[in-house]
Amino acid sequence: TAGLSPILTFEVQQVGDIKPFKASDFTLPGYLTMFVFFAAAVSAEAIARERQTHTLERLLSNGARREAIVFGKYLGTAYRGLAQLVVMWVVGIFVFDIDLGVAPAAVVAISVLMALASAGFGVMLASLVKEVKAASSAALLASLVLAPIGGCWWPLFIAPEWLQYLAKLIPHGWANAGFNKLMLFGAEFGDVIP
Repeated sequence: TAGLSPILTFEVQQVGDIKPFKASDFTLPGYLTMFVFFAAAVSAEAIARERQTHTLERLLSNGARREAIVFGKYLGTAYRGLAQLVVMWVVGIFVFDIDLGVAPAAVVAISVLMALASAGFGVMLASLVKEVKAASSAALLASLVLAPIGGCWWPLFIAPEWLQYLAKLIPHGWANAGFNKLMLFGAEFGDVIP
């Protein structure tokens, strides 16, 4: 075979700098989503405890409206979620050198919407359970089931197609898909609005 020219030749040309993926760019948003929803689910336990100790009845007997109580619980849970987001993003940016992509405002918007959705999830979960132990178990179960389905433990783009469809049924999947598009694939703000 000496002296024969190859049938096929390849030419490799680098067009620009290729930035390798950092594991923290898709790990931190997933963990962030999981822990924000977990904290919101745990707030269901606090609401169930207040129901069991009759604190809610005392509030109602003092003239507080039901809507005001529920909205107050929602706002408290949302505030806790937003505080978690701030701490985790600051640590991610300054310690792990997280790249927020070309549209950091979109990452912030998704984060805020995720905190609001998780607060609603916590209040909804509280309305489904009556006992404190049931609320605690339901919060843990919901968090550990929804996190892997929604791509919190691994990026959704490497998951099987059926799991990617299933992830679209829960907020975890929407948040993680948005974070991945923005932070890994260079999407713009308009690309994640739908």
